[in-house]
Amino acid sequence: MTHPAFTSLDVTGIWVGKFETTGTVDKVTVKPNIASLGNIDGSTMYNTSFNYKRDLDSHMMKNTEWGAMAYLTNSKYGRPKDDAGVSTEVWINNSSAYITGCTGESASASPVNNCTYPYPNTNNDNRTVFQGSTTNNISGIYDTVGGAWDAVMGNLNNIASSSGLTVSSIPSRYKDIYTGESEIYKILGDATTEVYGWSECYSHFGLSDYPWVKRGDSFTSVATVSMFAQSRSILEGVRWETFRIVLSPNK
Repeated sequence: MTHPAFTSLDVTGIWVGKFETTGTVDKVTVKPNIASLGNIDGSTMYNTSFNYKRDLDSHMMKNTEWGAMAYLTNSKYGRPKDDAGVSTEVWINNSSAYITGCTGESASASPVNNCTYPYPNTNNDNRTVFQGSTTNNISGIYDTVGGAWDAVMGNLNNIASSSGLTVSSIPSRYKDIYTGESEIYKILGDATTEVYGWSECYSHFGLSDYPWVKRGDSFTSVATVSMFAQSRSILEGVRWETFRIVLSPNK
């Protein structure tokens, strides 16, 4: 079947920001080896993404789009397999300064003040930095594990909390809305409950007091870090949360 991230946008593919978003709200970039953009609330994340490239249908990454990225990473098109045929983990970005494109010295390396292996690290013969890529090479997506948490447009019951957004007014193509009163929700393809137990990652879903979804964990969670990790947020604007831009031109 076609992944819901594509059918909801009526496209055959999407372009995902190679790194967590950088620059400023007024001048957005997506570049390695600089600090990701943080300390902004959900409304600023959403509007900054939306206004980035309107001709290319830019928007803040949805939870189902993160799911599509996670599935591709764990497919034959993504990470290499171990001896048991299981996809190897993306290595953590362990930069406590939130420097994009960094890779630690192992899948769960302890935090460092700056950057252990910076992108593209051409002086590193064994290309350790590529372990932080979704494809284990220079062409993949980085910062999906560690760095800052990646806030996504996944929300419980249209509850705004501290985000500054009027969630009900956002077009459905740019959000994933979860409904119910339980702590167990899912939208097919979002790589949450359907992959529960694949890795010992941090997994807490939204509550009415914390209705927003964030993915990929931060540099601090070295024991349970994984791109399947999920947690809840109020998107009030803190340094350890950033966002990622997606382009979905229907051309």
